[in-house]
Parts: sequence; C-alpha cells; structure tokens
Amino acid sequence: MNRTRSTRYRLSVAAAVATALAVTAGGTAGASAPTTAFAATAAAEQDVAVPFPVDATIVSAGPTGFLSAQSGEQLTWRWTRYADGVATVLPPGSYRGAKQTDIVARTDGSGVYTLSDMATGGDPLEVDTRPLGEGYTLSGVAGTTLVMRKATATGGTELHLVGEEQGALFEHTVTGLPTGAVITAVAVDSPDTVVAAYAVTVDGVKRSRVAVVDIATRAVVEEYATPDVPLERIVLSATHIAWVEMAVGSTTKVAVTPRGTTGTVRHDMGTADAFAIQLVGDWLTYRKPGSYSVSPPDTQYALKARSLTTGETVKLLEHARTATPGPDGTQMATGGTLEHGEGLYRISPGADGARPVVSLVASTGQPTTLELVSQTVPATIDFDQPGGPAPLAWAFSRIAAKARIELVHTATGKKATPPVYLTDDVRHTTHWNGLFTDSVTAYNGTYTWKLTATPHNGIGPDLVLTGTLKVVRKPTPHDFNDNGSPDLLVRNGVGDLLVYDSHVDPRWGPKWQEENPVRIGTGWNTYDRLVTPGNVAGSAYADVVARDRTGVLWLHQGAGRTLAPRVRVGGGWGVYNRLTGGSDLNGDGRPDLLATDRAGVLWLYKGTGSATAPFSKAVRIGGGWGAYNALAATGNIGGGPAGDLVARDASGVLWLYLGKGDGTFAPRTRIGGGWAGFPPIAMGDVDRDGRPDLVSYTAGEVVHFFKGTGNWKAPFNRADETSYVPINSYPVIAF
Repeated sequence: MNRTRSTRYRLSVAAAVATALAVTAGGTAGASAPTTAFAATAAAEQDVAVPFPVDATIVSAGPTGFLSAQSGEQLTWRWTRYADGVATVLPPGSYRGAKQTDIVARTDGSGVYTLSDMATGGDPLEVDTRPLGEGYTLSGVAGTTLVMRKATATGGTELHLVGEEQGALFEHTVTGLPTGAVITAVAVDSPDTVVAAYAVTVDGVKRSRVAVVDIATRAVVEEYATPDVPLERIVLSATHIAWVEMAVGSTTKVAVTPRGTTGTVRHDMGTADAFAIQLVGDWLTYRKPGSYSVSPPDTQYALKARSLTTGETVKLLEHARTATPGPDGTQMATGGTLEHGEGLYRISPGADGARPVVSLVASTGQPTTLELVSQTVPATIDFDQPGGPAPLAWAFSRIAAKARIELVHTATGKKATPPVYLTDDVRHTTHWNGLFTDSVTAYNGTYTWKLTATPHNGIGPDLVLTGTLKVVRKPTPHDFNDNGSPDLLVRNGVGDLLVYDSHVDPRWGPKWQEENPVRIGTGWNTYDRLVTPGNVAGSAYADVVARDRTGVLWLHQGAGRTLAPRVRVGGGWGVYNRLTGGSDLNGDGRPDLLATDRAGVLWLYKGTGSATAPFSKAVRIGGGWGAYNALAATGNIGGGPAGDLVARDASGVLWLYLGKGDGTFAPRTRIGGGWAGFPPIAMGDVDRDGRPDLVSYTAGEVVHFFKGTGNWKAPFNRADETSYVPINSYPVIAF
C-alpha cells in the first residue's frame, strides 16, 4: 500500500542549532582528519580524543560524528564531530539516530519526523506520517526510511517502511512475514537491513522466528528459528546473527548463528540477568547493563568479547554504560579503561580475526580509576581548639568508595584508625577523637597518615594517599606522656614508674587506661614519698618530686614521655610526714610545695621555676595540721585569687582551705564526710570542663572520679567508678 503527499516544507536545523566550541582535555590535536573515510580514524590519530559530555549516553554513531544524550533537568542532545570535537546542541525534542549513518531524526510527538544529515548540513528531510492514520509505531530509522509497526485487524503485526521521495510520502509493507505474525522486537542494524523477531501459530503450532529484512527490496531475505522465549537483543553482522534468550527459570543464553545456516551455538551467561550484545567481526561482545558504581563488584559490567572461532574471551572495557553499532562493523560504547579513562570508545574488528581493537574516540576527562580530586588535611591538629579540630577530608573522582585511614605517631609507632565517613557522593571525612586504637590519648608530635580508598565496583587499584601532620595540645600539670591529658602515676612492686593515661569518653566521662601503661623509669623503690606538683622547673612538662629514705628530696624534671636525670633539691626532708603540691598559693604563676612535720606544723615551699633550686626556703603557715592524714593541693577550686588545699581528717571528713593568695588560707570549710576510704588526690581538670577535679582509689583496683563543680561550698560531686587499674597491690602511689 502506497500513499503520497503533494506538499512538504523544510525546516533548517542548521539555522536553529547552537554550536558549542570543543573543549580538549589537555594535549594538542594532530593532523587534520580526512572527510571522505570513517572520520573516527582521525580521532584515534589525535594526541587527545574529542570531548564527550559527562553523564551522557551514546545514541548513534556515523562516519563523521555521533549523537549523544546528556541527562539533566531535561535531556540535552548533541551531535559531535570526530575530526575536531565541535558539538552542535540540537533544539528541544526527541531524537533517534539512523544506525551507522550521520542522519538524526527528530520528532515532537505529532507524527512529523525531521531527518537531518549532520555530515553535510544540508536541508533536512521532513516525513509527515499523519496522513497514514492511527496505529503506526516507530521502531527505528534506517537511513532516511522510518521503520514502523502496525497492528492488523486479526491481531497480528505488520512491518512498514515509510519515507519521502521527490516530495511524496511513501509507505511499503514488508513482505515475507506470515499472515498473523506478531512482531515482538525490531532492531535496525544499518541503512540497508532490519531484523525482527516474531511469533506465529500455524496449524495450531506456535513458531518463533527472527527475520532479516532487506530495505531495498522491502522483503524478508533470511529467517532463523528461535525458541518460544523472550528475545531481549537481536544483532547482525556480515557473517552472523545473534540474539539473547531469557527463559523463565533459566540462565540467560546468547544464541549465535552463521548467516545462511542452522548451526546455532548457545552460550550460557551463568546468570538470569539481561545482557547487551553486538557482533564485531568474528567476535561477540557482551556486557550486563548497570551502574559504574556498583557494590559488591560484578565483573559482568565490563565489556567483554568472545571469539566465535576459538572461544577466547578478552576484556575490552572495565565497564560499559551504553553502546550502539558504529559504521564499518564497529561498536561504539561509553565506558572506561584504566589507561585512558571515561569516554566513548570504538571497538573495531581485528585483522584476520584477531582480537578487537579498542580506541578512545571522545573523552569525558574523568578517570576510570579512583583518583583524588581534593583534600583538606591540616598541617597541625590542635585538640585544644574550641569545638575540637577541623575534620580531615578527601574528595574522590568517583562515588561508591570505602576509605580507611591510619595515623602513626612517628616517635613511638602508636597508631590511630579513626572511622572515615562518606559525607556526600564523593567526599569522605574523619573526625578524629584524638585517641590511639588502645584508647590512649594521642601524643603530641609528628604523625604520618595513610588513607586507603577502595572502589566498591572493584575497578582499578586502591587509591593510597600519604602525608604528615602534627598534633599539639597544651601541657597540663599531671601530664607525663605529652598528650595534654592528666595521668595516673603509679609505682609497682619492683620499682617501675608507670603512666596510666586518661581520656574523656563522651558517654561515660573520664576513663583511664587499663592495660599496657607506659614505663617512664625504674629503680623508684628507693623513694618513700612521691609528689606530682606540676611544672615546677620551667619546662613544658610535668615534673616529679621524690624523697629518698635518707630524707633527700630530688627533682625529676619532665621531658615528654620520659623524665630527665634527677637533680638534688636538698636534705633534711625526713622530718615531714605529708607532702603535696600543685596549687599556686602566692599568685606568682608557679606551683608550690606544702609539707607537714610530725609536730603538725604546715610549711610552704614556694616554687621558683628553677630546675637547680626549684623551691625557696620554708615559710611556716600554722600548726594543728596533724589532725589530717591526707592532703591534696587541688589548684583553684573556689574561684579565689590563688590555689586551694583539701585535707581529710581521721574520721573521714573532707575540709576545704581556700587560698588567700599570700601563702595563707581562709578558715576551713567542711565539704563532706565519708571520705575515710577515699584518699583525695588532685589531678587538675580531668574531664576538661575548665574546673579542677579530684580522684581517689579503693580496694579492688577501682579508680573513682570526683567532678569539680566550681562551687566552693560543695566543690565536688559524689564519686563515680571510672576504671579498673591494677594499683591495689602497689605500695606507693603518686598522682
């Protein structure tokens, strides 16, 4: 059946389109491309491929260029030339490409199709199908011919070839299809050939076939029997025909038949997933359509090829998103390789049946491997900053990656492995809490860091980044391992001096290290008194004052995670039965030492800041202090002008002496009873809320925390058990 139209009008697409200048991703273009042969050859000879839009699919590819569709608020359609990368943005509408040609068909949904030859730029051809009436569905474009399906009155399907010639509309019904055939799939292979799958019932027996239609003769020229299962893809080459069979309850099969024969060979894909296929020379290419960023990894997302002669299988692209037949028996696919990155690739037949040749035609400029886009890693992390330090962050080139980080303290080898979180599609962030993996507060000093990012899709190697940074914290009076946190200082039974670190758990408050303390000295069983008054010698670290059994007082100056060799302070200290230190009692900014003799007199030794003579001569404060069996110089807990003192009497009552700032104290204030089993020990601001605290210990190796309140009338909250630390069996303990 033929129908004609007597009139037509032409719309100049060339005048309506916007032309975008090509953007070349580094490098320089090579020699000018020939215009007569397949121009993709010129692209392969360039130093750098032409641009391909990011987030775009390949729609069709011809001898001189390709049609792409870029996602966004609305699809952006472009025609890009291989030779120079000039991209023409097409007017809004819906587009199809005529396979293996430079012809692009546009429709606005009204039944009018505008066919433009993008290579010549000539006037487009308009095909108005409205006079054909209702019931026609476009299945594809073969050159300048529209391939359309139409249902028949008996429930079958006809295949029609529609176009315009010399100003008249023509329509031809394809011959050779059985009466009553129901067409289930149509695929345009080239300007000359269409393949169609159909089913028909003859004498009560259902038959399924794939038919090859010659456009020139408008007739079926070949047929191949297929099983009665859905066929997802049908592809054609000069020598073979192939299709994908997806039977319910079975794995996917790809059937390949040499043209003109019945020698069908079926390849089991091993899964029930759909596969996209194409024939390139003597090879079958196949891939499972899917996202580039997939987890867990699936090797079927790669574009692979299988030899139809030897059975050899090779990987062509690490992944492929979309594909279309290209001219001269090629395949054009969007995807990526580790070497050349993301873009549009041409798969060409190899010489004499050799492996297909892969060449990059157009590039998005994106890597296929996981790469670093940006990072924010400070040179210094200051954990004393209000609100904590800024996070460490890295942005990668691809989504769906898992990152992990390891920080190593250079001086000690201790490690931290804070979690790394995905904060948006490509940005990974870690908020380090300042702790090592064993919950010890991280030491000051230089760290090396190594970030390892693993792509979820399994494509390419891990991305490994390294660097250095420095951790700083302000020194605190009871910090003996250079990390800014107060420590428990314990002497064990063999004379080792051990440091148990503290840290603040956001849920439970202060916690102490329970295992593997740092040993900072040996031979400490020569001393019968240990005092930790803070920094009395002018360095940046906390010091230890110790009295030996002959009554000589020694200074061990802090030196980070160790102590400097001791310095003799002086003799005659055996007259004292109580020693404490840490409060600045006279307001000069230096911690002082307090001692009670056996007559109950309290003496003040003012700190000098000198490592060789750290204390001035004794100043008598007053008598009657023999009533107390424990003293703790707490620092300023009362809000007055100077440091204060806490004393426990024999009945377990705790008394507060507020310092006046001149080395003396205000009258005592009772601040609580029941302290008989809790020797008060000053450790400064343990929970880092800006107020001095107290700690104590009881049998069972339990350390208790008494939170400072800032109220001198009730300066401490009740005790909370915070940690089990093996101190119960140690004869001498200093904090």
